[in-house]
Amino acid sequence: MTNAPKRGTPIGGPTDLWTMLQAAGLKERIFFTLAMILLYRAGVHIPLPGVDSHAFLKHPEYAQSLLGMVDLFTGGALNKLSIFSLGIGPYITASIILQLMTAVIPQLEDLQKNQGEQGRKKLQQYTRCFTVVISILQSVMLANVLMKIQAPPVVITPGPLFVLTSAIIMTASALFIMWIGEVITERGVGNGASLLIFLGIVARLPSMFHNTYDAVQTGQTPVWGVALLVGILLTLAALIVCLQQGVRKIMVLGARRNVGRQVFQVAAPDDYLYLPINPSGVMAIIFASSLLMFPTTVMQFVSQGKGKDPGQAIYELLISIPGLGKGIESFAQIDWVQNVWGFISTEVGNMFVYYRWEHSLVYFALILFFAYFYASIILQPRDMAENLRRQGRAIQGVRPGRPTAEFLEDTLSRLVFIGASAIAIIAILPIHTEQFTQVTTLQGLGSTSLIILVGVAIDTQKQIKTHALSAKYQARGIFRKTTS
Repeated sequence: MTNAPKRGTPIGGPTDLWTMLQAAGLKERIFFTLAMILLYRAGVHIPLPGVDSHAFLKHPEYAQSLLGMVDLFTGGALNKLSIFSLGIGPYITASIILQLMTAVIPQLEDLQKNQGEQGRKKLQQYTRCFTVVISILQSVMLANVLMKIQAPPVVITPGPLFVLTSAIIMTASALFIMWIGEVITERGVGNGASLLIFLGIVARLPSMFHNTYDAVQTGQTPVWGVALLVGILLTLAALIVCLQQGVRKIMVLGARRNVGRQVFQVAAPDDYLYLPINPSGVMAIIFASSLLMFPTTVMQFVSQGKGKDPGQAIYELLISIPGLGKGIESFAQIDWVQNVWGFISTEVGNMFVYYRWEHSLVYFALILFFAYFYASIILQPRDMAENLRRQGRAIQGVRPGRPTAEFLEDTLSRLVFIGASAIAIIAILPIHTEQFTQVTTLQGLGSTSLIILVGVAIDTQKQIKTHALSAKYQARGIFRKTTS
């Protein structure tokens, strides 16, 4: 072998690095991931047929109210009216719906827990079907809203044909993005869906920084505000790294056997069980933000992107129902009904306003919910306790079996609460810091996006490191064979 290291050459040189990459296919995985990323970014710049791709430059009021945080996750595709305008959002929403249904439908829970790989494939198929339905609904709503924007018009040739073609193209593109995310997860490095969201956020960073610079130059944003916000963001990024890497170490005694009156260790030595502080990683943030943006997007579509009050939009939608509209309109004329409805609609509307405390409270609760929900899926205390019992091992100071399961369940519950609460605070704090510092050009980057950026980067780095370590062991095996 021409590329084999010479006898006596230590592992770790350039030749061995190349051998490690070849041994575990890490090089192919990285190149494949980069190719899929380039393909995705190329699709972002393909305009939707029948629209003015620069329309939102002429309608800044619509771009601000209709797009908002949604376009941040699509990497500017919605702002460009691209065929990729829906992004990975429908797939994420479908995953949320299916996982919530899994917790309440026994058949789906059985597929997830008891049927192994076959059950996972069925659930994945259900997720794809939900993605199709959600993509059709969102694409039809978006096409209808675009047709209503005039002076100047966004759609060149409005009509049913435009709605049909746009729905077909955007739905097919959403399924193609879903496929890209799945193949990256399977054949590349990192989680495909999270990585596509990561890319969407990174793609918007240059325009955010440019807008911030212009705001400082024109005096709209104070320099001290930008400096303070940047300092807080850097501090929070360091805290996010600590949370993502933090674990709770639990002493696990090695397997032992009683021989006479003495106890001899005959199997594995004592070791540690590592429980992560934030087992859900970035998934709780992604799920919470996606679920919070979905009704916001629907309400903005219903109000035609003009920032109409959500309560008024819902009222207009209800009175338009045939057979019920007149009765609802008459009932709504009662004074106390108007007062109650006004209070409820105001509070509901505030839940989806970025800087309101109601929004922060709902966001905090959703992060906690999805953190516990996701942790219950990936970490099973009873299964962990059963595995320890079968191996003849036990947690120090805890009896095997049910006490071990209860101990692990209580420990994980406290860890998830601490980790999720910290992540939620980190997600909410920059929202109000932006308001205090008067820096509005980085909206979204300081909260959800920052956690996703750091979290996805750490998760991807861990996967690359895992493949590299596997390659290292394979390379050592090759080295021994070639030198023997």
